[in-house]
Amino acid sequence: MFKRQPWMQRAGEYPRSDREYFGLLTRAVFSAGLGPRVVESRWEGITKAFRELDPAEVSRMTEEDVGRLLADPAVIRNRRKIEAAIANAAEFLELVEEHGAFHDFLETAQEEQDFPGVVALLAGRFAHLGPTSAALFLFSAGWRGGDFKVIDGGGEETAPAVAGQLDQTEAPKQAPGAEQAPALAG
Repeated sequence: MFKRQPWMQRAGEYPRSDREYFGLLTRAVFSAGLGPRVVESRWEGITKAFRELDPAEVSRMTEEDVGRLLADPAVIRNRRKIEAAIANAAEFLELVEEHGAFHDFLETAQEEQDFPGVVALLAGRFAHLGPTSAALFLFSAGWRGGDFKVIDGGGEETAPAVAGQLDQTEAPKQAPGAEQAPALAG
């Protein structure tokens, strides 16, 4: 289950820039397997360390930067997540180049596929982003679909996770723990 956090967009209220989308995507990568408080406590450090989450700047980070980040106590020091964020910046920029904006890419994907299909598409394109993390990204960026339900007001705001609802033939096939970012150029 996802509990709506204060930093998440409300349903239908989307990020206003590609940088905001990239920030939410990066947060979803770092959130995989961790509680929201862990990521929240390090988010300021992650933002600074990843060059204010400018995807063009992040895509130019090198193995030397990875080494520096692995020694930085202000960030989540997980090599796979750090390398995934860098690799994802390049993939993100390719989609922006192809579609004009990341929001436009998501709109096109949503027109062509149902919500679980878009989740599977994202999980297949981005490193260290499985179906649950991809659904978290979409949910945090204001996109809703399928069985997602948001309760606004004084009650708890939640949405059921979609990972278990995906047909396993739609999701990328990977062995457990095989989500690896490509090696970085030095």
